[in-house]
Amino acid sequence: MLDAERIAAFFPLARGERLSVAGEVDSTQAPLLAAAASLPDGSVVLSDCQRAGRGRRGRAWQSPPGASLALSMLAHSPKGGRWPPALALALGVAAAEALHRLGADGVRLKWPNDLLFDGDKLGGILVENCPGGVVAGIGINLRLRDEDRACIGQPSSDLFDAGGGVEPETLAAAIILAWDEVFESVRSGRIGAWLDRWALLDALRGRRVRVESGAQRLEGLALGIDGEGLLRVEVDGLARSFASAEVSVRPA
Repeated sequence: MLDAERIAAFFPLARGERLSVAGEVDSTQAPLLAAAASLPDGSVVLSDCQRAGRGRRGRAWQSPPGASLALSMLAHSPKGGRWPPALALALGVAAAEALHRLGADGVRLKWPNDLLFDGDKLGGILVENCPGGVVAGIGINLRLRDEDRACIGQPSSDLFDAGGGVEPETLAAAIILAWDEVFESVRSGRIGAWLDRWALLDALRGRRVRVESGAQRLEGLALGIDGEGLLRVEVDGLARSFASAEVSVRPA
């Protein structure tokens, strides 16, 4: 189990009091979503074992005991407004940059919410609306056993593979600090800088991809993201933008 005191030691007392470390949980998202209206901004739930972790589009996120970090944070909406749809991309940039600082400098981003190392999935981000704000969650593989990889059911990497084999408490603190910065800057209308930095981490740009959007199945060349965080793909010579889609890399 994660050491709550070691994580809290990275923060001032008031910030540390908003951290909750759980043992085995269904999901770190669930308690924040259930009590969002009564919890302080920046409340965090962490665990190294989830029974029913969730990814994008309701997919299961495997969190074997001790093999991964699950972290969720509550962020109240900006005064008089809502979080922009591209928030998840900004959180992805901040998480990837935090992993680089911890030694995993090969981590890249796959639109819209995956962290990759050497083309395999290292982690993922999920942002869900709640009363008065959002709950943002991240799952990061720490050190997977062979049986863990078999259960995940897709090519997966872990932080040990990526060269960032730090203590999970250090990783948790790094993500929290990075996400605090994102929420503060986006509240001030400064999301553009995060989206500009996406280009340096983009694992898809310049590659042939398959895009599944609703009933559409298209193939084309990934062109990166636009100023709103939409995925741009050249299909039959025309640039198209996608707000929500499944994307897979295709052989060139």
